[in-house]
Amino acid sequence: MVDSSDLDPKALTDQLAKQDEWARSVIFDADANIITSRNCQTNQSELTAYLKAYDSRDNTIAAGFNLGGDHFDVHRFHPPLIYGRRGDADNGEGISLARGTSKGGKKVYLLITYTLPIVSARAVPQQIDFFNTHIGELDKF
Repeated sequence: MVDSSDLDPKALTDQLAKQDEWARSVIFDADANIITSRNCQTNQSELTAYLKAYDSRDNTIAAGFNLGGDHFDVHRFHPPLIYGRRGDADNGEGISLARGTSKGGKKVYLLITYTLPIVSARAVPQQIDFFNTHIGELDKF
């Protein structure tokens, strides 16, 4: 875990623990350094792909997301949010990536997953609120 001068990893870890409707979560910086995570087995190499997710809608939707060995199809590209799913109607997991700046002006990403019965209509607003309350401000596009 990376110690960031304007983000408190322990405080963020404590706040992530309160998000009991999220299956996995990770907060990382613009160099794909993990600031903190919860129930998420990932690494800097895997997170590096997320740094380019906002560069091209077509490339991101075509490639999808990979997290902890799982592949997710991306079907929504609405910066600062990009999200999708894996699985089917009975057994699935959603994923959502949010990008913004910390209170100190550093680029930060919040990646979450959520499992049924939680859907994006519930999880994504929670993610937005979490980012704006505990990290900084989501990017404006």
